[in-house]
Amino acid sequence: MNGLLVKRICKALSFVLIGILIFGVLQQIFVPKRFPYDKNNDAGKLRYFLGEEEDSMDVLVLGTSHSSRGILPMEMYESYGIKSYNLSTSVQPVEVSYYTLQEAIKTQKPSVVVWDVSGLYIDYADLPHWKMIMDEMKIGKNKELFVKEYLNRYRDTGETLISLMFPLLEYHTRWKELAKQDFGNIKRNKHYFSKGGQINSTVLEGISVDDMNVITEGLMQNTVKEVSEYNDQLFYEGHEDNVLYSVNIIDSNKEWLIRIKELCDANQIQFLAIKVPNAYMPQWYVSAWTIEKYKKTQALCGEIGITYYDLLYDTDLQLDFKRDSYDSGMHLNLYGAQKVSVNLGNYLKEHYQLSGEHNRQWDEDFISYQKVRKVALLELEQDFSTYVNKLAGEYRDKTIFIAASDDMSQGLNETDLGALRALGLQEDFSGAFQYSYIAVIENGYVKYEALSNRPLAYNGKCSRTGREYELYSSGWWTASGAFIKLDGSEYAVNSRGLNFVVYDDERGLVLDSVSFDTSVEDHIPTRNNEMIKQLEEEFEQYIMEVEDNSRAYDKKQNYL
Repeated sequence: MNGLLVKRICKALSFVLIGILIFGVLQQIFVPKRFPYDKNNDAGKLRYFLGEEEDSMDVLVLGTSHSSRGILPMEMYESYGIKSYNLSTSVQPVEVSYYTLQEAIKTQKPSVVVWDVSGLYIDYADLPHWKMIMDEMKIGKNKELFVKEYLNRYRDTGETLISLMFPLLEYHTRWKELAKQDFGNIKRNKHYFSKGGQINSTVLEGISVDDMNVITEGLMQNTVKEVSEYNDQLFYEGHEDNVLYSVNIIDSNKEWLIRIKELCDANQIQFLAIKVPNAYMPQWYVSAWTIEKYKKTQALCGEIGITYYDLLYDTDLQLDFKRDSYDSGMHLNLYGAQKVSVNLGNYLKEHYQLSGEHNRQWDEDFISYQKVRKVALLELEQDFSTYVNKLAGEYRDKTIFIAASDDMSQGLNETDLGALRALGLQEDFSGAFQYSYIAVIENGYVKYEALSNRPLAYNGKCSRTGREYELYSSGWWTASGAFIKLDGSEYAVNSRGLNFVVYDDERGLVLDSVSFDTSVEDHIPTRNNEMIKQLEEEFEQYIMEVEDNSRAYDKKQNYL
């Protein structure tokens, strides 16, 4: 072989390798960055999981959104040293759980796989619930089999094996949608601090478990369809069998469950089926976890030799769906998820041999988790005095904006007044019935405070970020209203009572917005749940993209 030919071959190989490299980089950019940017779908976790140190996990969690939002690995790590990763996603089909596990055990050798049984009753999964995992799988035999299973299920999408194996071919048209996170995630801290668990920091109450099962009993007894009608003066009356509620497990889901168990057995992994609690109207929500589903699932697991632990019916977590859910009982918020995670962690500790050893990386990630959890707990707080005491203590270094609407004084008691005094506020609220009121507190110092029987307004600039703020308050006699604006954007709830906005001037982020109705004794809080969700997501992204990456950079510099 002459030298010229060798040069041509080397040149061609170099060209191919550069092309592959460019293709890989572009694919990373164009594939949607779903988690934590699209928390509605709990997607985008696999790429972070694949960045974890190999063979570092004790437990893997799979399943639907119930387990994604109800099992927080860092809560189990804090209490028991259990290192787990939550790879659950919204409406995760059992097939997807199987192939996700196949992918996960390429890099991890867990002692236990925990799977939420909600998937047994799913037969309506849409295409995205497959592709949110598929897109992030590495090229290989497992992904090929997964894609073929998908194409066998969805035959008329126009997609091909090649386009699904290489998602750039599908997402190259996203160039108009590309955002900062699409480029920033090429070089990222691969460790995601929540380890796949999703924190939700809003409250929307639902029905009780007892009420759910009473409704279920009524549905099961209603098995006859009755029709009486007049049609063109002809009368018809008919009866026919018609079942309103059934708990039949889909045969194909049962088969895939057996395959998951066999996969675990083949890899010497213990398999635990669980159910994360929920309570909802069973006629409206197919995943409502009724006593009938519990019995059916328990029997199935016993039949095929799977250990089953139901966190709703096999134990008492003291769940209160008026407080522990963020969407009327369908899923758990942080309050409920903490109860589930600690209980599950204790069950795992008692029934399985897990190391329980802490390590440096997880300890560092836990620091970030604590920051997010702390803010989420503020956003969830329902008690007025406890909330104000948190502002005076844990959040003393933040900027607190307060504006009253309608009346804010009639329901205040001595405990409430003591908490307000701890913030440094001086006004005497005893004669403030239906008055206007404004306060601005920076780093524990009361910068401005005013009370009047006429409307009040105050403008200023935040000392660090320079953001401009505007406050307005009007009592009942002068057309009730309140606003708290930052750079022109409204953050106040504008409800009767005291409206609070908590601003982190160092990070440039609003942390919470709430109104407590201090005109009445029980001080009912009001929050805009969509706003709180957005604030929580912005804070979580900041921790991940700024503080985690900064920490990773500092570690690298120190190492160098």
